[in-house]
This record gives sequence, C-alpha cells and structure tokens, in this order.
Amino acid sequence: MSKQQIYKMVATVATAIVTCVAIALGLSSCNVTRTVTTRSEAWQNGDTSVVIQTKTIETYDASKKGL
Repeated sequence: MSKQQIYKMVATVATAIVTCVAIALGLSSCNVTRTVTTRSEAWQNGDTSVVIQTKTIETYDASKKGL
C-alpha cells in the first residue's frame, strides 16, 4: 500500500467516527408537538348557525440523560 492509500483510509475512518459522534449527540434530544382540533356544528333558525371548536396543542421536550 502506498502512503496516499493509507492516508485515504485513515481519513475515511476518521470521517466515520466523527459522523457517529455527531449522530449520537444529535439523537440525544427531541421535540414533539401534537395539535388536536375538535369541531362541532349545529344549524339553527334560518341562516344562523352555531360552531363550537376546540383546539389543544401539546408540546413535549425530551433530552437523553448521560451519554
């Protein structure tokens, strides 16, 4: 093997290790948002209508403890 091939292999292995570390740190936390909308309509006299709408937004933040 030539020195150039050895340098390429070392660079490839180093890149793979850095990528694995970045993925491990990136997956240590997450953020989830869920929106639930409930709608109910009831028609009344003529063109008058009643609409009841509720909207719930839930947010959850999590982080992994200790690597």
